[in-house]
Parts: sequence; C-alpha cells; structure tokens
Amino acid sequence: MHLRSFRNTLYFYIAVLSLLSLNGCPYSFTGASVPEHWKSIAVPLFDDASGYGQPSLREDITNALIEKIQQDNSLRLADEKAASVTINGTVASVIADKPVTVSQGTQATQFQIDITVEAVLYDNVKNKQVWKKSVSAFGVYPAGGIAERETGIREAVDKLSDDLLLEIISQW
Repeated sequence: MHLRSFRNTLYFYIAVLSLLSLNGCPYSFTGASVPEHWKSIAVPLFDDASGYGQPSLREDITNALIEKIQQDNSLRLADEKAASVTINGTVASVIADKPVTVSQGTQATQFQIDITVEAVLYDNVKNKQVWKKSVSAFGVYPAGGIAERETGIREAVDKLSDDLLLEIISQW
C-alpha cells in the first residue's frame, strides 16, 4: 500500500511540473503559414487620421507591430523596395474616456479607449492587394489623469499589433 501511495504522489508531481513548464511558454504565431514567396515585409510609418491629438500614437502602433513581426520571425523586415509584402495603416479613430465601471453614485472608476486602424496588405511580388481590413482594439484604465489613460493606450496598441500580425500571417 505504501509503494502505491508513493507512485501516485510521484505521478501527481510529474503532472504538476509538466503543467507548470507549459505555463511559462510565451505565445507566438510562429509556424503559421504565409505564402512561400513572402520572405520579407515592409512596415512604413502609419498615418493618423483620427484627430485624437497624440502625436506619438502612429509611431507607437508602427513600432509595436514591427516588434511583434520580429518576435514572430515568420517574415524579416525590409524596406518597401525590397519587401515581398507591405502593410500600410492609418489610425482611423480613437474614442477615449468611455466609462466602463461606475461606483456608487455616478462616478466612473474605469474607462475604456478604443483605437481603430485601417490596414492594407499588399503583395509586392504579385503586384496585388491581399486584403484591406479595419482592426479595432481597446484598453481599460482606471480613473485618473493622462498617465492612467496612457496605460489604456498601451494595452490597446499591444492588442492591435497582435491582431494585425495575426491577420498578416494567417488570413491571406
């Protein structure tokens, strides 16, 4: 009976350690299939037609997407003249300070910011548009000031860059 208990305990610990080791694996889109002739991608600086008034927003979105592409490693970065594909984007709209959580009375304690990007993926090798899509993401932030809103913007930008990368490498 003692040996059986020891064996069950050992199996339990092995299962727990296996699950814990899987939990630490970072998420990646690597392995997704892109057309064989796609070797590189150009990511020109996004435009900003939102009128939101944050000059760094277009750079933040562009840089976040570039970082995700580099981490994914399905395509290498290149300039527009040498790239197999190009993604162009425009920040179409930003809606900030949407109340999400309201405390007693009518005081908002959390807000949401929504960012929408219009993106076009162009296959430079075949000289044709692959897709044109509107991609939206949101971030939630606590009531406060500009610093708190920045938290929501960073969350939305991170989600946008994930969604854009997924569109590039899996839905062509």
